[in-house]
Amino acid sequence: MTIEESGILNADPPLQDGVGSSLDQDDYSRNPVPQEKTLSGIHIAMVVIGGTIGIPVYLMSANIGGSLGLSKAIPAFSLGCLILGLLGALTSLSGAKTHLSTYMLVEFAFGRVGARVVNFVIALSLIGWYGVTMNVFAQAMDVTILDISGQSFPFSVYIIGGSLLMCAVTVSGFKGIDTLAMLLVPFMLFFLIYAAYLSSGKITSWDMTSSAGTGISFSEAVSAVIGSYIVGVVIQPDYSRFAKNSRHALWSVFVALGLSFPVVMVLSAIPGIATGEQDLVKIMIALGIGIPAFLLLLLGSWSSNVLSLYSSALSLATIFTRVHLWQIIAAIGVIGTAIAFLDIQDYLVKFLLLLSISIPPVASIYVMETLVLRKSQCDVVKLAKESPVNYVAFLAWGSGIGMGLLAENGIFSISSIAAIDAIIVSSACYKLFARPDTALPHH
Repeated sequence: MTIEESGILNADPPLQDGVGSSLDQDDYSRNPVPQEKTLSGIHIAMVVIGGTIGIPVYLMSANIGGSLGLSKAIPAFSLGCLILGLLGALTSLSGAKTHLSTYMLVEFAFGRVGARVVNFVIALSLIGWYGVTMNVFAQAMDVTILDISGQSFPFSVYIIGGSLLMCAVTVSGFKGIDTLAMLLVPFMLFFLIYAAYLSSGKITSWDMTSSAGTGISFSEAVSAVIGSYIVGVVIQPDYSRFAKNSRHALWSVFVALGLSFPVVMVLSAIPGIATGEQDLVKIMIALGIGIPAFLLLLLGSWSSNVLSLYSSALSLATIFTRVHLWQIIAAIGVIGTAIAFLDIQDYLVKFLLLLSISIPPVASIYVMETLVLRKSQCDVVKLAKESPVNYVAFLAWGSGIGMGLLAENGIFSISSIAAIDAIIVSSACYKLFARPDTALPHH
């Protein structure tokens, strides 16, 4: 059944979208995206590619490349991205078939009231990472600007300036993020290729390792690759809901995660292997390409952090239903900027990693609910008549989190990857206990 046949688009908008605003003004944060507002897969792919390019990926890729050498790093990148692509295909289908955001899908799975807990956890994680990324961005910008110009500016200039840039794009919704990605991604890929080309001559063999690595194993490398974007996979419906159809959603994920992401990691790893330095920006400065380093740092942080800002706002929009999306974005920008100023990332990251374990099971639950139990029939208007809390979903979520913690602490693991273990257990638990007649409206 298509979204048009289900009658979703013809339904009157719920009261929560009142306050005199049109649906598109709030970027369809609480309603399906109309077919006439959808885009081809290339737009979705470019947004996701932009989200995979940034400082954390540069550092991780250099570590893996330095530890394993290209001969083993490339298979690790490829396997990790294959798993991400397969998981992303399922979450993308959920968004493309319903045209709903991740957090509305969570409402169908956990209930309208129950979903507030889940969506708040997701928002908390994304806001925290936004603040941490802003702090790292500001530190890197300070080093880069000082090297290029010999001038040093107050730390606050980079944090506030960067946050304003990100908020300015995000308040325009997916359209602004799409435009940004279409403009910036080609430049970022070019700079990565250029840096890899300049440093590749120093790599004497495919097995060459360097001090950029910390000696991680192949399985740890695959786990790191998956962990680097698993939250992105969970929130994939935020972007795939704008896809013209399921085919466009699927091939966009294949291009972004299956093809582009491993290439980005290989390109980021080559300079690290060649020089023994993890920080790609410092490597580029040493190679005499300081301005491209500055642009890659700015553009990469810009294109990736807007996604954290956008998705956290969509998440909170399901909780604060009488507040405009742009107001939520502005508030998150202020909070995230404050977190960046606190300079507590060493403590905050541990808490955020713990939160991150709780997020992957959410995807397995809403995918099971959306694609298996409801057969993609998610009517926003009828949602109000359903049970406000789905306790089976919370049981499955708790089971997944428990399994993830066991795997993370080395006590017991199914796949040796905590996020995958959590997904497997929560999926099995939800399929076992959630009957089709309890997932759908009362019969």
